[in-house]
Amino acid sequence: MMKIGVFANPFKKFLKDNFSQLTELIIRKGVEIFCPQDLVDSGLKPFSPCQILAAKEIPANCDMIFCFGGDGTVLRTVQVVGHHQTPILTINVGGLGFLTEVMYEDFEEALKSVLAGDYQIEERLLLQGKFTRDENPMIVLNEITVEKGRSTRVIEVRVEINGRYFNDYVADGLIISTPTGSTGYSLSSGGPIVVPTNNCIILNPICPHSLTNRPVIIPPESVIRAQIFTDYPQVIISGDNQDIREVPSRTLLDITRAPFNARLVKYSDSDYFSLLRNKLAWGEDFRNKLRWSYNR
Repeated sequence: MMKIGVFANPFKKFLKDNFSQLTELIIRKGVEIFCPQDLVDSGLKPFSPCQILAAKEIPANCDMIFCFGGDGTVLRTVQVVGHHQTPILTINVGGLGFLTEVMYEDFEEALKSVLAGDYQIEERLLLQGKFTRDENPMIVLNEITVEKGRSTRVIEVRVEINGRYFNDYVADGLIISTPTGSTGYSLSSGGPIVVPTNNCIILNPICPHSLTNRPVIIPPESVIRAQIFTDYPQVIISGDNQDIREVPSRTLLDITRAPFNARLVKYSDSDYFSLLRNKLAWGEDFRNKLRWSYNR
């Protein structure tokens, strides 16, 4: 019997209204399901029988995770799964859904494909951030962001790569992004779009004081050391906007590729370039061509 962990966004009204029917659909396919205790405590009621465990215990007990929500829910789920590397099927009941694989309306067909073994696993690079005197590292799918926080002044981020001095970024902050995260905060800050199956790391300053400071793509095995300087008592370092920490000036942050990947469930008709076109409305021409000098 296949074992499935079900993670979801408890604040989505659609899921509040339909979670029991959704879990019933999965169970009636002969699947054993596990739900996080905090999900049940928040008001989502799964169909019975369903095993209720602490969220961190579920990945080790399951063959796959079904994640219902938007991109934020996916990022939270990846952090919970962590080193277990349990495959994650992402189902969009959110907004943009850049990280989601199937729409909720297509979930029943997706479930049939999973049970038939008709899917692939796509490995996604994760980043790990370690702080001085803190044994709890950040693990992120999208990005680690150093931000000036509540200060109105710029901060300075001194960066070394592989033990060699690289640059002093005087800016509102610095984004250290994965290819998966290249369509997130980094894109909004002028960064490049990178196909997520590539292996690399993107350094992207936020509103740099020097216009010569541009985004840089570096090899995935690079060891990045960032030291943050600020006149304000603290700055904010955020991991996928899920793990948020306030740290003092002169904090050292070491960022490397994580020793494990995220494993996302994909189907044979998955196409990243179609996803880009649809999500970013590429190919749609809103110009009035009536006055153009040629006919296309």
